[in-house]
Amino acid sequence: MKKTLKILIRLIGAIVILLISIICYIRFSRTLDPYIYRATPSKGKFTSLYKHQELMLDLEDNTKIHAAIFSPDSAKIKATIFHHLGNGMDLNTAQLTYKTLLQDGYQIFAYERRGFGESTGDDNDSSILKKDAIEIFDAFKKMDKVKGTDIIIWGVSLGGIFATTNAAERNSDIKGLILEGTFSSFPDVAKHYASEINLENYKWLIPLLLNNDFPTNKEIKKVTKPIVIIHSTEDKLIPFKLGENIFNNSNKSNTTFWKIKGAHVKGILNYEQEYLEKFNQILNH
Repeated sequence: MKKTLKILIRLIGAIVILLISIICYIRFSRTLDPYIYRATPSKGKFTSLYKHQELMLDLEDNTKIHAAIFSPDSAKIKATIFHHLGNGMDLNTAQLTYKTLLQDGYQIFAYERRGFGESTGDDNDSSILKKDAIEIFDAFKKMDKVKGTDIIIWGVSLGGIFATTNAAERNSDIKGLILEGTFSSFPDVAKHYASEINLENYKWLIPLLLNNDFPTNKEIKKVTKPIVIIHSTEDKLIPFKLGENIFNNSNKSNTTFWKIKGAHVKGILNYEQEYLEKFNQILNH
């Protein structure tokens, strides 16, 4: 009996060690990162009916980032918006939301993340993507068209996590931050989808497997400039409660939470003038 018990204990110990090893491998090899960030390839070359300057930015590791600055028709630029795009958004689709902002005098900078659209490089490591966001912003603010203009960072959906980190790291360079349809952290959104596919009992594994390089609910505390968090109560992709979580963790003295209706990140289309006013309020703060 004692011999059997010893064998059983050793077997259980071996299984535990194996599970821990698998979890550590998945986490530290960033096995899940490509599944999180990789989007369906965009279709076709970038074209636009708006005035714009197309760019290819060189990053430190020789990756080339495809970007553009869209210009208003007015001679005077009101301010500059740095737009972090949502997952699956390229310059062709992002520009469909720019009409009202351009008409009001804003110029807009947007870029395609590495490995997506016409940008080169591999999008398989969230720590590199985080570094990219800051490096691209630093290159952006040195551009002649941007120098001397006020900057508002705007992030939608997945782009909101990059936008929050960007705003936290470069708080002194900006007038404010606008987020729409963003989530509080990757573990939070992963837990939601675990419940959706009946894996409720395994949610405890998620924080162990995922690298949380973008803890938006913590980074938001570092932003002292005006913030507007926008989320639809009808959002089917990123639940409303995750946007509310970001607000709950923010500095209430400088943060506004705007509840809207409609599909995921369609606020700029459904509430054109009200959305524009949020930018203007930050600019005039």
